[in-house]
Amino acid sequence: MDACWFYVRANSRHKFTSVEHYAVVGHHTSLAQTGRRSECTRALVACELKRKKPARQKEEAFHHNVYVVLLKDAVAKHPSILRLNPKRDPLKPCVYVGMTGIPVDHRFENHRNGYKSAWVVRKYGVRLMPELYEHLNPMPFEAAVQMELELAEDLRAAGYTVTGGH
Repeated sequence: MDACWFYVRANSRHKFTSVEHYAVVGHHTSLAQTGRRSECTRALVACELKRKKPARQKEEAFHHNVYVVLLKDAVAKHPSILRLNPKRDPLKPCVYVGMTGIPVDHRFENHRNGYKSAWVVRKYGVRLMPELYEHLNPMPFEAAVQMELELAEDLRAAGYTVTGGH
């Protein structure tokens, strides 16, 4: 069977713009018949593209974060929040626990600006509390989902008035 090679041309707009297929027969290299790609080329192109995806996924796998937002004490007047926190300590602050795949400060700004925001953060949000979450980040998505729940439960057990964390 002849060895097959391909060359991928790229430019700044697209990752891959064209694939040229070359069949190597002995010492002679010729451009393969146009309009017809061999199985060898398809396998090589598929293999090259598949090889790059796991590396990209590995880089992006640890970009999720949990975060905690300090809320004004007035949020504790809402019956729905009081029901969630029956053992709350009135001396400890009210907080919102969340999870995001974007930088935490951008997510907080989105809350404040009303974009995909929780009503309690939009209305009562004061600032981020990195001292409660910074040591946990970053993590993969599945871990962040679980960590959001556990962090909310732990803060609630410590006497904080917690909302979010679902």
